[in-house]
Amino acid sequence: MSRIIVKGLPVYAAEDRIREHFGKQGEVTDVKLMKKRNGESRKFAFVGYKTFEDAEKAVRYFNRAFMDTARLDVQLAKSFADPDVPLSWKDKKRAADERANRDEERLQLLEAQKNSKRQRINPIAAVDSKIAQDFKLQEFMEAVKPSAQQQTYAANVAASNAANPSSVELEKVLEAKAAPVITAREEESDDEYETFNKKEDDETEQVDIDEPMVSLSAFSAPEENEDAAEIESTEGMTDLDWLKSRRTRMKEQNDETHEEKELKEKTEVKSDVVAQEIEPVQKEHIETESEKTERIIYETGRLFLRNISYSSSEDDFRDLFSPYGALEEVHIAIDTRTNTNKGFAYIKFENPRAALKAFHELDKQIFQGRLLHILPGKAKKDHRLDEFDLKNLPLKKQRELKKKADASKAQFSWNSLYMSQDAILDSVAQKMGIAKSDIIDAQDSNSAVKQALAEAHVIGDVRKYFETKGVDLTSFDRKEKDDKIILVKNFPFGTTIQEITEMFAEHGQLKRTLMPPAGTIAIVEYLDAPSGRSAFSKLAFRRFKKSILYLEKGPKNLFTSEATADDVVELLKEDEKAPATLSSTDILETAEKDDDQIDGPTVSVFVKGLNFATTQADLADFFKALPGFVVAVIKTKPDPKDSKKVQSMGFGFVEFRTKQQAEAAISTKSGTSLDGYNLQLKLSHRQAGQASSVEKSKKSAKIIVKNLPFEATRKDVFELFSAFGQLKSVRVPKKFDKSARGFAFVEFVLSKEAESAMDQLQGVHLLGRRLVMQYAELESVDVESEIEKMTKKAKKQAATRQLAALQSSSKQKMDLEEDDGKFSLDRE
Repeated sequence: MSRIIVKGLPVYAAEDRIREHFGKQGEVTDVKLMKKRNGESRKFAFVGYKTFEDAEKAVRYFNRAFMDTARLDVQLAKSFADPDVPLSWKDKKRAADERANRDEERLQLLEAQKNSKRQRINPIAAVDSKIAQDFKLQEFMEAVKPSAQQQTYAANVAASNAANPSSVELEKVLEAKAAPVITAREEESDDEYETFNKKEDDETEQVDIDEPMVSLSAFSAPEENEDAAEIESTEGMTDLDWLKSRRTRMKEQNDETHEEKELKEKTEVKSDVVAQEIEPVQKEHIETESEKTERIIYETGRLFLRNISYSSSEDDFRDLFSPYGALEEVHIAIDTRTNTNKGFAYIKFENPRAALKAFHELDKQIFQGRLLHILPGKAKKDHRLDEFDLKNLPLKKQRELKKKADASKAQFSWNSLYMSQDAILDSVAQKMGIAKSDIIDAQDSNSAVKQALAEAHVIGDVRKYFETKGVDLTSFDRKEKDDKIILVKNFPFGTTIQEITEMFAEHGQLKRTLMPPAGTIAIVEYLDAPSGRSAFSKLAFRRFKKSILYLEKGPKNLFTSEATADDVVELLKEDEKAPATLSSTDILETAEKDDDQIDGPTVSVFVKGLNFATTQADLADFFKALPGFVVAVIKTKPDPKDSKKVQSMGFGFVEFRTKQQAEAAISTKSGTSLDGYNLQLKLSHRQAGQASSVEKSKKSAKIIVKNLPFEATRKDVFELFSAFGQLKSVRVPKKFDKSARGFAFVEFVLSKEAESAMDQLQGVHLLGRRLVMQYAELESVDVESEIEKMTKKAKKQAATRQLAALQSSSKQKMDLEEDDGKFSLDRE
């Protein structure tokens, strides 16, 4: 942990004083002084450091030390995720509330289970309650009842009379200013068919209190009504008919009818339906705050970081979150006025599961002395056009928009130092003081060779210029890209550095802008990565004057030195001092290299025997006083105990500007002691200026040229390479139809001339195709090895002829691999 807790502070100590006091042992990123509600200090504070090593060093230095007259107790702070950290009163109250909520939910669940159990025991009661609430359902149930359970006609008449009094009684009630409706109640023998609820009962009782007494003579007795109905129904019936009707009624009362079975099944089904309707209400789930957070992270895969250090960079968070999964984007909000971050950032993962894992493991953890607060990030707003809108645009506009959208993800096919051929010819023509048409003549057969030589000359000038400005040309082969650096290509000749600077300065503050005197390529560096990303997305494939801008992100660690304030001023002076005219021989001839000069912008010295505790800064301070010192690097490897740390490998490299300065450093510092270890120095033999396509094998005088245009002839290849030395042979292999196979072999008399051609022609285009060159394998000069090689070749040819001759006769198995110079032939 890079955060410490300081106890026993003086009551008058302020945060500024604490920051100043503890800043002696490292970079302090955060100071939090704990106070009471009245603003009085609680005499302890938290101090955050940039690294864990600084925090450990501060604990060793300040623990039990004094601040004024107060003895301090300093320990490493613990994060909220640490199980040993006691709970605060807020956390205890929150835990108590959660326990109470869980107990309440458990009681509600038990009560619901009891209710559902009662419903399963007496399902008819639930159905009856539902029937009692629906008047039409009551009528239907009365209609489908078996005849044995139905009321007789007399009983129905009596009930209707009881429920509907006559007009005489109603008039009496109205005259007495009573309730508008009078109902007579009588006790029923079966509660199952009770259709009145409690509220209606109360209202009825209240009405009955105000009602006047009504004479019973106005109503007919139920028994009399039943007898009268029975007499009317039996009139005109014979004794036999009456007996049959009575027998049928007795049978229906004793036996269970089909209608009764259906009613029982319907009752059971309805009781199950009621139970199912109740259960979902009881099991309804309310989404908690933690579940909502996880859902948002799983949908977007984006995290929002708060309380980050103001000195943190995107690389710091990329190293922190990359172990959890592939990152799609790391964005830190930058304040354009101060060029510092605003204290929050966004992390976008390709896989949302990785984002969820990082959230659970890193939330409320200490990072660079601060408590990292992670929240779910909302989905990034997308302002791109959808497919429907794109279809309505012209095809040319569609391709333009797709190119801009994919510019940051595309892998460009051109080389890093690609320059427009038209701008190259304009630049060379201006230097020579001639027209561009004089360089490329339609009547001349070697115009392509002249153009390639002109490009080689311009590329050489561009490389020399960038080397003097601290550009590491070998870094162009790296895959890691830096969002702050942009390579600007394909702009028209005559564009000034002021125009490039004004165009890119609209999107952020620039750190430096470099443009060679040739005016064919430029490098722009921003102070922060968000500004670089914004400029790249806005200016990629943008029309500028008569051309389209080609932008490419620069590699990481492109510059070996910091930017100077007079970069642009020096460039203008060099433009003024540039010669107005050059002869054609200045372009075609190649200056011989000094044998003592090593390829590349600098010369490296290998330093062995370093102390594992020696840092890169210590090594740089040890060699800084020597003339020509450029940079010092210690080689490291991942720490097996902690993947986030690195260990020194005990050796490193120190770069100087010239070989003489490197040899002087070896003679001066070899055998001296650094941190108790004696150093061993010697020249490094690595090839710093070679491109990745050049093999690091032993150099020879023979070169293989790949990606050769099929239209190129042997004469074109000869004229192109003859400008760099005397040629021994030039061979362009051809197919059976006499067309070129796309490569050639060029052999020089001296290996030094071949090396010069390789260096000058790297990245040169011939007839629109970029030439790829490598050293060919050295031919054997030993007679015995040559004889052995020819013997093997002859044996292989003989075996091939034998195989062809035996193919038609029978099937045979032949092993063409060599085994002590013999070939095996087996017959099946």
